[in-house]
Amino acid sequence: MVGQIRYRSGLDARSGKPLAGAQHLMQSLGKIWGTRIDTRVMLLDFGSNLRSLLSEDLSPSIALLIYNELVASAARWEPEYAITQIQLVTLNEHGRLGLRHGGLYYPEGRFGNFEMAIPLTLQATPLNRLGNAA
Repeated sequence: MVGQIRYRSGLDARSGKPLAGAQHLMQSLGKIWGTRIDTRVMLLDFGSNLRSLLSEDLSPSIALLIYNELVASAARWEPEYAITQIQLVTLNEHGRLGLRHGGLYYPEGRFGNFEMAIPLTLQATPLNRLGNAA
């Protein structure tokens, strides 16, 4: 397959329509970040500990733990994405916490091919809705 990129594809979890490329990647990240560790049968270590951190009052140390959990869980479970930047963009009294992240998308990272890297602009992630909208 010289010259042809093997984009991962699948189905949109909400609509059932085909997804490929960066859209599939974003859905995958939502599944990773919205799944609590020890809840997926036959893959108990899949997911992240983000939901336990979201119940805490936000402090600089909790924010750092959230950032760390986002990066570590994406690095562990999503070989097609490397986060290079994270920004806190929303925080209000109703518990809404929103982050934007950006990084490098490797379309063939799941095959160990990291030669092609596509920069992704910052994507919004409303963390208070993980699991509901992921």
